[in-house]
Amino acid sequence: MIGIRFANLERRFFMINVNEENIDFAHEVQKLLMARGIDCCKLGISNDFVSKGENIFVTCTDKDFAFTKDKDLVPFLKANNFQKAVLVSWESADFKVETYLNGAINVFRIPVAFSEQTLARQFYFQYVLESVVQKLPNLPCSDENSVKLNSLIKKIAPTDATVLVNGPTGTGKEVVSNLIHHFSNRRDKAFVAVNCAAIPDQMLESMLFGHEKGAFTGAVQPNKGLLRAADTGTVLLDEISEMPIGLQAKLLRVIQEKKVMPIGSSEEIEVNVRIIATTNRNMLEEVKMGRFREDLYYRLNVFPLNTLNLSKRSSDIPTIVANMMYNLDSENEVKIKFSENAFERLNKYHWPGNVRELHNVIQRATILCSNGEILASDLIFDSSEDDPGANTADALAAKFQNSIPDEVVL
Repeated sequence: MIGIRFANLERRFFMINVNEENIDFAHEVQKLLMARGIDCCKLGISNDFVSKGENIFVTCTDKDFAFTKDKDLVPFLKANNFQKAVLVSWESADFKVETYLNGAINVFRIPVAFSEQTLARQFYFQYVLESVVQKLPNLPCSDENSVKLNSLIKKIAPTDATVLVNGPTGTGKEVVSNLIHHFSNRRDKAFVAVNCAAIPDQMLESMLFGHEKGAFTGAVQPNKGLLRAADTGTVLLDEISEMPIGLQAKLLRVIQEKKVMPIGSSEEIEVNVRIIATTNRNMLEEVKMGRFREDLYYRLNVFPLNTLNLSKRSSDIPTIVANMMYNLDSENEVKIKFSENAFERLNKYHWPGNVRELHNVIQRATILCSNGEILASDLIFDSSEDDPGANTADALAAKFQNSIPDEVVL
C-alpha cells in the first residue's frame, strides 16, 4: 500500500489503497489534489500515519461492492485510525452516493469507466474529491494557468507583501484573496473585505480609518474603523480603483508607515494589517489618466496576480462544475448526471460573465433537466454569440414551452 499525506493547515492525512489494479487511480488523486493547491507526498503504512486531524481512507472498489457484506472494512478502518472512508465504484448504472455509519463511509457509484478520457469523467472524478477536500481551503482548478496561480498564492501567502489581484469581473479575485489569507501566518486573525465601489466617499473614509466622537454630524460615538478592527489580520480592498483620490493618500500612509489617523483626531495610531487589493481595470491606465496615485499603485503592486477569463481556462470547467454540483445536490443520494455533450457545449461558450455566469447556467440546468441527467439542451446561457440581444427569460420560456405536450388529457 501507499499512503498519501496532505500537508495543510489542519494536518489532515489521507491514504490511498494501492494495488496493481488501482495504482493509476492513486497517482491521479495525488496529481489532481496537488493541482488544487493541496500539498501531498507518498508515505508507507506505519504508526506515523496518524494525525490530530481527520484521517481519510480512499480506494477503488468493484461495481458489485456491498457494504453490508464487507466484514473487513470497518475493523481495518478502526485499526488504522481512519475516521472516514471514500470508496469509488466505476461503471455503475446510476450516479449516486451511498452513506453508512452516519457519513463515516461514502460509496460513490460513478456511471463512467475509469479508463475513459472524457470531460464527464473528469467531472465525476473531481466530484469524488470534493468529499475529501470540502473543509480545506483550495482553488477548484485543473487548467495549467490556474495551477500556476495556485502555486503563486502559496508562495506569496506566508509573507506580508501587499498583493494586487487584477482580473475581469466574476473570475474569482475574492476567492484568491481569501486563500492568501488562509495560507498566511495571519489566518487565525480577522479577514475584513471592503467594497470601495459600494460605499459613499465620506462613509468609506470613516469606515476604514475610524472617527472620533463629534468629528462630524451624527458621530455620537467614536469608531476605530475597519483597519484597526483588523489589526494583525488582513484587509481586502475590493475595486480599489474606485477609491476616491483623497483617501488614496491616507491609505498610502497606512501601507508605508503602518499608522492610521481617525477623522477628527490629531494623533496617529499604529496598525498592523496586510493589504490585498483587487481591480478589474488597467491600473497603469488609471494612473496615466490621473484617477489613481502612482505612488500608491507601486506600493500595492508589490506582488501582482492575474485571474483569467473562464474562456481562457476551459479545462477548469468540469472541476468548477463538480464543486458547484456537490454543494447544490448534497442532500440527495441519487445525483444528477452530466452528459458529455453538455460539457462540450460549456467548453465552446465564450463566458462573458465568467464563473458567476457558469453558476447561473448550472443552477438553471438542474431545474430544467429531465430523467436525472443534464443534457446540452438544458443549458441556457446569459448571452448568445449568435444573438447578442437574446433574452434569457425568453429562452427559458421557449424551453418550457417545448416541454409541454401537444395534448393534455384531463
